[in-house]
Amino acid sequence: MSAGRAALAGTVGAVLRGLRARGLLSGVTLVMMVLAVAGTVVGPVLQQAATTSYTLTRVDDAPDPQTALTWTVSSGRQRDLDRLVDDAVAATGEAVPDVYGDAEVTLFAGPFLRFGDGAQFTYLARDDACEILEIEGGCPTGPGEVLVNEDDLGAAAIGDTLRVPRLGRVEIAGVYRTPTTADDWLFTARLTSRPAGVTSAYQPAPYVVTPEVLAGLPPRSWAPTVDRRLAVPPDLDDATFDRLASEAERLATLELPLPRGATATGSAATNTLGAVLVDVRAQRDAAASAVAPAVVSLVLVALAIILRLQSAAAALRGPELALAALRGVGRRRAWALGLAEPWLLVLLSLPLGLLAGWGIATALARAWLRPGTPLVLPAASLVAAAAVVVAIALVTALAVGQGMRETLAARLAGVRRPARGARTGLLVELVVVALAAVLPLTRLGTDQRGLGVADLLLPVVTAVAAGLVVTRLVAVAAGWWTRRGPERPLAVFVAARALARRAQGTLVILPVAAAIAVAVFAAGVDGVAAQWRGSVAATQAPAAEVWDSPLGPDATLQLTRRLDPDGEWLMTAAALSVPGVGPIVLVDTPRLARVGTWPAAWLDGATAADVADLLAPPAPLVRLTGDEIALTADAPAAGVTVTLDVATADGRAQSLTLGPFAAGSSTQTLTSQYCAAGCDVLGLSVAGPDDGEPVALSGLSGDGEPVTPALAEGGWRDPDAPDAPALDVDGDALVAASGQDAVPALALTALPVIEGRGAGDTLTPAPDGSADPVLDLGQGGGAEPLPVEVRGTAESLPVVGPAGLMLDLTTFSTRYRAAPALVEPLVLVRDGAPAAVRQGLVDSEATLRADAATTRRVLDDSAYAQALRLYLVVGAALLLMALGGLLVSTTVQLAARRRDAAALRVVGVPPRTLVAASLWESAVALGAAVVAGTAAGALAQAVLLPSLSLGVVDDAATPRVLPDLDWPRLLVIAGAVAVVLLLVSLASSVTTVRRARGATLREDVG
Repeated sequence: MSAGRAALAGTVGAVLRGLRARGLLSGVTLVMMVLAVAGTVVGPVLQQAATTSYTLTRVDDAPDPQTALTWTVSSGRQRDLDRLVDDAVAATGEAVPDVYGDAEVTLFAGPFLRFGDGAQFTYLARDDACEILEIEGGCPTGPGEVLVNEDDLGAAAIGDTLRVPRLGRVEIAGVYRTPTTADDWLFTARLTSRPAGVTSAYQPAPYVVTPEVLAGLPPRSWAPTVDRRLAVPPDLDDATFDRLASEAERLATLELPLPRGATATGSAATNTLGAVLVDVRAQRDAAASAVAPAVVSLVLVALAIILRLQSAAAALRGPELALAALRGVGRRRAWALGLAEPWLLVLLSLPLGLLAGWGIATALARAWLRPGTPLVLPAASLVAAAAVVVAIALVTALAVGQGMRETLAARLAGVRRPARGARTGLLVELVVVALAAVLPLTRLGTDQRGLGVADLLLPVVTAVAAGLVVTRLVAVAAGWWTRRGPERPLAVFVAARALARRAQGTLVILPVAAAIAVAVFAAGVDGVAAQWRGSVAATQAPAAEVWDSPLGPDATLQLTRRLDPDGEWLMTAAALSVPGVGPIVLVDTPRLARVGTWPAAWLDGATAADVADLLAPPAPLVRLTGDEIALTADAPAAGVTVTLDVATADGRAQSLTLGPFAAGSSTQTLTSQYCAAGCDVLGLSVAGPDDGEPVALSGLSGDGEPVTPALAEGGWRDPDAPDAPALDVDGDALVAASGQDAVPALALTALPVIEGRGAGDTLTPAPDGSADPVLDLGQGGGAEPLPVEVRGTAESLPVVGPAGLMLDLTTFSTRYRAAPALVEPLVLVRDGAPAAVRQGLVDSEATLRADAATTRRVLDDSAYAQALRLYLVVGAALLLMALGGLLVSTTVQLAARRRDAAALRVVGVPPRTLVAASLWESAVALGAAVVAGTAAGALAQAVLLPSLSLGVVDDAATPRVLPDLDWPRLLVIAGAVAVVLLLVSLASSVTTVRRARGATLREDVG
């Protein structure tokens, strides 16, 4: 065998023996290298897959009419209706991509004018019409039968006959309802009735007939429609989506020629696929920038830990290199021996890291993303993986170089003296600490959005700097504690001595501090993002369900009180949009705490009950319901009358006069239908023969039921003397003077209001210069400015978001009556509402607008939320790295700690004391690491969160991201990690002490 082959075989043998001898250290080092390479794969792959999944989900969840394609067919010279339809289906099938589904054909004919009133009748036929329509009665089976929409039935009934254009006399076989969803009928508006307008005639919904009836009508009246829904297979990519959007735009002007002069004209009026794609791509860049710090953190922390591991490995290989030097191995050969073992691990880490990264990304995609979402390995990942491998190789070379610079005498002596590179290492540590101190300052006072290179380094640099500083401080503090003398507890003294004399004892601080810092940062980002999504969901859906009410706000309020008298399930709200004024939301505040959703982060931790108290009027408004109104008056003389000014459920003002009353206590009744559906008492006036005489009013009731709250609870005041005290109350009676007018207290005091953080100039200074601002709604209805009292500034408000105002509905309605076109009444429904309550909403023709669960699911499935989950994966990976660092630290220290334990046992120190000393040593090191890591992670979070794009915040109705630190959660995470690592240290300590015997010292001497 030649000398070169022998040398190579010797080197390979030495490498294999070294790997086997240091199996745990080599294994942990390889795991760190693999994780570093895997991080370059997981981040980009998962981020791109999350974007694809979000795009697919958004398009799939979009209403079908917004993504479908439709054509209207004209007959030309074609006289065969079936042939015309077949030609249209074939032509449209060739014109659209394969992702569109089968054709849904609906046959139309018309419109045909009815002489006399000009009404326009349309006829419809579809093979499965009776299966997909909700009908009452039968289905048309012959030429003389039709289905009529229930809105057009009028005074007719099933079985009656009608005369209609072109068809003559037909019998009503059944009645159908307009579909409420597009599940079976793509465009439900085609089946709606349109009443006559100023410039348009009455257009009843299409009459459903058999196809044979349409075939017998004039061909030029035929207008079949061909609809194709978009299917969303998981393999759609950006290029395909772009093509689909372009196809939709092209269809707006596309006319497909058919045989015999017929045509199929496309329409994309309702297709918004292009807008969906624009929104998705706007989120992509922000999501990518939010993920970048997680990937960078994983890679850089792995590099830092690898450096420490390779330094430990180089120290363990010192005797081998010394022996090789004694045998005459040259410097170049020594470098080869030193680098062969770590670089072999580096070479293995590249394919293993790529495979591990792909496997992790695949597992996470299956767990988090839309089933079937394709995964693509970007070229940038391969480049980044190669760069990381090169960086790892350089790091290992640096560690080996530090060991090679030690003298032969130092290696043989086994005593670790300061190396010539110690000053260089200290300088590097100082640079890292200075960088960590300067980076946060670069963010102060700036309005930068997005992240730069320095920002990506901040979490890791801060963590490493904190670890280095704490490591030095622990060593210095341990030395100071040791020099205080032996009067300290023996276990504590031994632990301090070990920390001061054995530098490896603090080896665990750096990886644990770095891992906890990034884990704290990751948990903080995840928590803030979840809180932001909860805030957005509560803004869009401030209860379990939100229903649109067809009634006015007052009638909706009466509806919810009738369906839910106890206020457990329903609550009225209304969005008010007055031209020139910011959005306003009005809520039934007494029910807010039970029905509504109010995140604590909106108003300094205030609950929904606290907000209700802030908006509550100074006194309740008296509500009266019933046809028979009764009132008791204790008058000094006969002839007293009492007039109640009320506002009915539909907002009309009415006056109800009771009396005249007899002298003394008497009751008068009045029959009136004004308050049958409920009304609010907005004023009262007392008239009598002797002005100024007191009259006691009590016992106000409707249909025999006393009003609640009672008349005496309204805090009544004289409208001409608003600053005067409220009218007297005697027991349950209101005492008013004859000839006096009174209004409830809430009609005179400033309106309590909660202002959104982004409300801006919605409120204006009072004209008289008073401290309280005013709400000027004059542009919406000519009203006087309303004085308001701001009770708080919220981050967001229900329905209207941070740009609006929030007031009590009842209080506001007493002062301002908005035009119906400016008000959007809503009903908020609590989760678990009884079926009878929900059916009452359906019967009142209320329609479901949104529900909180769906709203939150859409937000949780967004590109932001899916990409930010990577932070949690990174945090978990780094905690595993910390555990690996602890195992390595224990392994490196094992021989020295066993010698120390054996020496102390020889002089009589009990094993229990040695175990306690080892635990004290681990507790101090881990405690210092927890403190350093938590502080570093919190600092990085506080600095970077304002720049992380956790969601779309450009919309004025969307709450901003609040970078609040959840200290309890962060401390729990750090404490849990410390406990786990401490248990590992306990097991190591017990094992070390049990194996420490006097023979250990003899073996070392020998």
